[in-house]
Amino acid sequence: MMVRTARLEDIPQLLRLIRDHAQYEGGRATIDKCVLERLLQVEEPPVRILVAESDQIAGYAALTTDYSLWSGARYGHLDCLFVAKEYRGTGVGQKLFLKVREEAHAAGCVRLEWQTPDWNSQATEFYRRNGAECLSKTRFILQLDAG
Repeated sequence: MMVRTARLEDIPQLLRLIRDHAQYEGGRATIDKCVLERLLQVEEPPVRILVAESDQIAGYAALTTDYSLWSGARYGHLDCLFVAKEYRGTGVGQKLFLKVREEAHAAGCVRLEWQTPDWNSQATEFYRRNGAECLSKTRFILQLDAG
């Protein structure tokens, strides 16, 4: 199993995993092939997409960066980490998570942040085993008009 940056030829499998991830969390992914193609081709993409691959793509992770005024430093945001059902418990998530940590550190980030649904106890335990601490906060979203 190797973890690498996503490529154009990964799009069909990657889109399936993104949609499976959204469905798993009770949501709906609206990204399409064209948007994903642009993300993978732009010189400085707003998100770094990593895939874990053996004979097929087993999982993916997405990393963005932001800036914390409190610390005066950049931090990484693990936007997504998802492993296909048939690969869970095989170390794929661990490999993706370690690569995300490495990428965030290389980008000058002082910490990594993410969220997971409170009902996802497997994910919560996975992150705790990897040294993460859980902060109690309430997440808000506000949909903005595109125009």
